[in-house]
Amino acid sequence: MTIKPHTNTDQPLSTAQISPPLFRQLLIVGILGFSAIWAIDAYSGIIAVFDAFSYPICITAFILIYLISFSRPNQQSLHYLAYLVVAGYLISCSIWHHLPGNGQFSNSAQWLGLNYVIVYLFLDVKKAAPATAIVFVATITGHYFALIQNHTTGEALVVTLNMAIAHAIYIFLLWTVIKLRVKTDQVIARADMLEDFAYIDVLTRALNRRGIEKVFNELNLDSAEQKKNYAIIIIDIDHFKQVNDLNGHLIGDKVLTSIAGKLSRTIHPNDILGRWGGEEFIILSLDRTPEQVMTLAENLRVAVSQLVIDDITNITVSIGIGHSHEASSKEAVFKVADDHLYDAKQSGRNTIRATQV
Repeated sequence: MTIKPHTNTDQPLSTAQISPPLFRQLLIVGILGFSAIWAIDAYSGIIAVFDAFSYPICITAFILIYLISFSRPNQQSLHYLAYLVVAGYLISCSIWHHLPGNGQFSNSAQWLGLNYVIVYLFLDVKKAAPATAIVFVATITGHYFALIQNHTTGEALVVTLNMAIAHAIYIFLLWTVIKLRVKTDQVIARADMLEDFAYIDVLTRALNRRGIEKVFNELNLDSAEQKKNYAIIIIDIDHFKQVNDLNGHLIGDKVLTSIAGKLSRTIHPNDILGRWGGEEFIILSLDRTPEQVMTLAENLRVAVSQLVIDDITNITVSIGIGHSHEASSKEAVFKVADDHLYDAKQSGRNTIRATQV
């Protein structure tokens, strides 16, 4: 398990990016949807001339976008293109059916609300907002000019004003839902951030003692059913008090952060690093043989000894190792490692102690 603090959550409204697999699934839904409506209209014998041409065009467009999506193009461009197909069809179909002589068997207007839902599904909110405005204007003005062909100006205006109010309400409600969703996501992100900070050492950015204990408990290291092979490595910076006394605490803090960074870069990605307190660090290494753990410890010791921090050289560490097979609980394994660390420090420091295999 890795605990990482979150970055700033006070960001503009955005929606989650649609992954390519999900986008392709939506395209398949579009293909099947158009095909089903086409089949129903054709079977019933009431298919409009416009739909007879537009259905196959839309289906073909979706199939092409689907195939192109596998070639790793700009995904946002594909989203725009797919939305253009949907919005273009819905608006033009509804306008066509409102022209004189084309109004029979028209179900087109009931689908126009999809334009506002789909735009926020496919596009980021910052891009979806202007697209929504364009679609809204195109829908209202297009229907007005279609209606005025066979109605008085007043009648056409009344119908389009009703449509404009209804669509404005659609947009407002959808925008409200998105704002609430994003606000909720931000609250959750902030809560996660505060929780994570409770487990992170502010100075070294490694897990703190509380974080280490949380990870140890979540891994259920002492489970009899899932007995795990692990090692606990305790690392203590030699003569760290002298570093603080001679160079000041600011340099001491720099030494701590540099060593933490070096340890983090040296261990395996699956290993868990934490600052146990003061100048002590702890590493939980999973599924390693004693020989592999010893090699890791030696690599850590050598890596630290090669550090030069503000002209400070000869920085060394003492290391104690405890293995899960040496004790019945993680607390007992830690005690084994701690005892070995004490031996390493008593033996002149800059050394590693572990039970002989």
